[in-house]
Amino acid sequence: MKLRLLFFSATLLNLYLLSLSSTPALATHKSESIAQQQENSAHTNLQIAQSLVEITGVKLEKNEKGVEILLETPASDKLQVIPQESDKSLIVNIPNAKLRLTSGDRVGFTKPTEGIVEIIVNQTDANTIQFTVVGETGKPQIELFDDQKGLVFQVNSIKNNQVSQPPAPEKPAEPEATPAVENQPTSVNPRNENTRSESDIEITVTGTRTERAVQDTPGTISVIRSEELETNFVQDIKDLVRYEPGVSVRNRPTRSGNSSINIRGIEGNRVLIQIDGVRVPDIYFNTSRDLVDFDSLKRVEIIRGPGSSLYGSDAIGGVVSYITKDPIDYLDIFGKEGFVSGKVAYNRVDSSFAETFTVAAGDDKLSTSFVYTRRDGQENKNFGGRNPNPQTIGGNNFLGKVVLQPDSRNTFKLTGEFFEQQTDTDVRSAAVSLPGPPGSRRLSQNAEDYTRRGRGSIAYEYNNPDGSFVQKARSQFYYQDAETTENVEELRQIGTSLRRRVSQNRFLQNTVGGDVQLESNFRTGSLNHRLVYGLDILNTNTSRPRDNTEFNLTAGTSTKNVGGELFPNKTFPDADTLRIGLYIQDEISLGDDRITIIPGIRYDYYQLKPDNNDADFARINTENYKVEGISASAISPKLGIIAKLTPEVSLYGQYVRGFRSPPYDDAAIAFTNFASFYTVLPNANLKPETSDSYELGLRYNSSYLNAGVTGFYNRYNNFIQTVNVGTSVIGGRTFQQFQSQNTKGAEIYGVEAKAEYRFNGKPEGLNLFASLAYAEGTDLQTNQPLESVDPIKGIIGIGYRSPENRWGTQLFTTLVGRKDRVALANQFKPSGYTSVDLIGYYNFNPNTTLNIGVFNLFNQKYWEWSDVRGLTTTSPDLELYTQPGLSVAASLTVRF
Repeated sequence: MKLRLLFFSATLLNLYLLSLSSTPALATHKSESIAQQQENSAHTNLQIAQSLVEITGVKLEKNEKGVEILLETPASDKLQVIPQESDKSLIVNIPNAKLRLTSGDRVGFTKPTEGIVEIIVNQTDANTIQFTVVGETGKPQIELFDDQKGLVFQVNSIKNNQVSQPPAPEKPAEPEATPAVENQPTSVNPRNENTRSESDIEITVTGTRTERAVQDTPGTISVIRSEELETNFVQDIKDLVRYEPGVSVRNRPTRSGNSSINIRGIEGNRVLIQIDGVRVPDIYFNTSRDLVDFDSLKRVEIIRGPGSSLYGSDAIGGVVSYITKDPIDYLDIFGKEGFVSGKVAYNRVDSSFAETFTVAAGDDKLSTSFVYTRRDGQENKNFGGRNPNPQTIGGNNFLGKVVLQPDSRNTFKLTGEFFEQQTDTDVRSAAVSLPGPPGSRRLSQNAEDYTRRGRGSIAYEYNNPDGSFVQKARSQFYYQDAETTENVEELRQIGTSLRRRVSQNRFLQNTVGGDVQLESNFRTGSLNHRLVYGLDILNTNTSRPRDNTEFNLTAGTSTKNVGGELFPNKTFPDADTLRIGLYIQDEISLGDDRITIIPGIRYDYYQLKPDNNDADFARINTENYKVEGISASAISPKLGIIAKLTPEVSLYGQYVRGFRSPPYDDAAIAFTNFASFYTVLPNANLKPETSDSYELGLRYNSSYLNAGVTGFYNRYNNFIQTVNVGTSVIGGRTFQQFQSQNTKGAEIYGVEAKAEYRFNGKPEGLNLFASLAYAEGTDLQTNQPLESVDPIKGIIGIGYRSPENRWGTQLFTTLVGRKDRVALANQFKPSGYTSVDLIGYYNFNPNTTLNIGVFNLFNQKYWEWSDVRGLTTTSPDLELYTQPGLSVAASLTVRF
């Protein structure tokens, strides 16, 4: 590993020196190109700069005439515009520009003002951006202004738009002094910056399955961009939600690491996690859903609360959506047809090194990219009260894409991804006394856990703003194969005999599926509609093979009957789960777009089909319990509303119905353990879990202040839990009986808030930020506190970004309260804590970036509730669960 790191670091140093040495030559070349082009422009009358201008932001602001769209550029760069006409559209080509946005190469605003169907800003080729305004009944009118921050398009609504009105028959309409009718480069008027105020438009595609501003969604959605993933040193799902109050990850430090994501008290397989629309495999006992490498991601979107009306089963608690980068995301950085980058990172928390290599090439028709990341590390450090179990961790991630865009309307995308991780653990904490003869003890335990996930997909996208009824469409077909293998070897002293156990547990899931989604924009009377409808279908095969052998080293014998079970076996038979979903949603705008109503509904059919001829399952189902399949359906409605009280203030609310179909490990599980005297019964009569979620919130959004507060109430019904249903006599002995059954469920309610204040109204400069989450939950079956709900948590901080983004820094202070509401009297209740982190970055030049982070700056000792819940005050492992003390992380990226 050290040799590879030295080689990779030397390569980065060479790339950095190359970037420094090539900068003057590039500048000279650009100057000569501009001079030559200016000479040619005398013949062509086109004053298009050869040096591309980067557009770093696209912002929308409403005003009394309609809307303003600002294309943000560096202060000294100017954009050239060439208008053209269409039947109901006005198109402006900008031939010297490149979009450099975190949201990709396209930004769209649907029904931004009265009489305008859509405004689209997209990259049409390597050097050209197209600004399109689609009118409802005629060509819209726009005005252009120069702004200190870039180029402003004033798009007028119908009531202020005279151009779109039919001219008088006896007299032709005179041309307006706007670019709407001149097919030549157009100059723009100077603009006083003080006459406008704009706010950042952050786009989500997960919340409504359409591109929509986060501030205009009727729910709570977090969008974490690739820049934040890098500056915050996100390398796993626990890092991802570090600064997201109300969202947490449970870590199992003795061996298994991170489990899954908890959203507002709901976790595990009740939260849907997907990557590029493909479901991440389930979690099962010691497995993990930490199956994605974050260096390949464009952004992460988190829906807080049920998302079943759009995504079906398993989204009852929320949705986490990973979106990977496309080739254009790399090629647009420098506006070239080739891109290469290298990154090396170090994190002291787990003494890990990571190296990422990226290459991309192509043009506006055909492009491709490949990303490879290698990670090597050790066990996570704790505060030092007890040394953690030694671990050696290594992993690889490969992501490749090919994108074919034969024209501006059609795009084909081929994606291949492979993730793997090997973790070897000396589980010293497992060396404990065992039941049995005096002196029985586990002497040692060594585990080798291997996880892999591979997927392939082919996708098609259609985008035609002038389409008669369907303006957008996308479809995808995919296959994913995942496996977790747990190899464990133990040495045990049982009385006077020495025994060795060798076990292997595997969890396998493969999924094949596809989806189709269509979008239609139309008008009925005074109402604007954005209709989204589609079909999802997928089949998942799940298997849980288990094997175990015990060797009696004293007697020289071996057996497959271990711990009261005969191996190899499966606690549930191999099972196929078929899911089919049909959904439709309409975004209805009225009242000059001041009110948007979003009704939606989804129909889901699900079928669980176990393999009753599975010999490994029959080996442990000694009582021949009958395992039956399940087939049923569910309907999940949704209703959301956003009311803009003023241009800055909006009120929103929504009701969402969620559901989760009975899973294979509850409905089809059946086995008997003869050593511990218990038996587990299957249950084919399980009903789906359901939820009713209500949310109400208020937002304020301006160039200086973005703030919001929301309250929510979630009622969960028919929760599936394993309960004791009595006893039975097997072979003359009494066995406890357990079965998964529907219970009364749970209720969770709370409040969340978030705010950011910018002192100069721009991303650059000084800013303050804060966020807060408070929730309470009750198990309605036991009337006890719901312990999966996290205690109150808040984030406050201050940040600064230099005017030219040369450097930036943020100081985060995390404040967490004590968890007082617990179900067990002897439950360990960690005290509240305060932790401070300092992160920053420095851009040496456009090619080279250094990130540095210092975490737990004041070296505080604390526990996180999500990790320790279930541990008692007398647990000997409490010190293993402390969080790391003062630690540092750093990364260096070189790109060209």
